[in-house]
Formats: sequence, structure tokens, C-alpha cells
Amino acid sequence: MALYVAESYNYTIEHGGHVSMGVVGAGGGSEKIYLHVIPITDAEIAKLRARVDESGNKQHDRLALPDREDWWVAVDGEKTWPGSLSPKVRSKSSFDGSSAARPAALSEAELTELRRLKVKLPDAR
Repeated sequence: MALYVAESYNYTIEHGGHVSMGVVGAGGGSEKIYLHVIPITDAEIAKLRARVDESGNKQHDRLALPDREDWWVAVDGEKTWPGSLSPKVRSKSSFDGSSAARPAALSEAELTELRRLKVKLPDAR
């Protein structure tokens, strides 16, 4: 199971048996968004769809599980992990041959950067 950066309006989220306390993302506009590192299974990745907000509007730039609207993975997140230098750690997706967005797991370089920042990472077994 890989680790991903998820975004949320909530300081605390629970997923995959892990409780995450987020950090306020840096940059990218005035919206207050917390960043979290959470494990997401391949089966959950396959279920992700455009997030639907509280007014029923689809947010195509945010991918969420159908039953979980409290967190999402950005298609191309603007908020970065505070203090991250190189690489800038953020929630993001890649695009496969069908042009569908697929969340991008944290790379070894990004995990190293988060460890440098002393971020408590969940066990990704």
C-alpha cells in the first residue's frame, strides 16, 4: 500500500486505521486546506471519482471516494507541504493513456523530504 498526500478542510482525518493530523498547506490561494499523508490501497484508488461538494457540484480537480467527502487527492494540487524544498511535496495525480487522472503516490525523494521535516508517516504495509 502506497502513501499519498491528501487534502482536507479538516485538521484531523482517519483512513486506513491511521489518524492524521494535517498541516496547513503553503501557497496556492486563500483557501485553508490541510495536507495529510495517508495510505490508500489500489482498490480504493480504482474507486476514486470527482469530489461532489455540499451543494452537489462536481469538483473535477479533486478525486474522492464515493463515501468519503472529508478528504480528497488533488489532480494538480496548488498547496505544498510547509518547509518542503526539493521536491515540493503536494497532492497530485498523473495521467494514464486514457487521459484519466490517477493519484500519484509519494516518491522516495518526497518521502525523504517529509522525513527531513520530521513528519510522522503512517506504516504503508
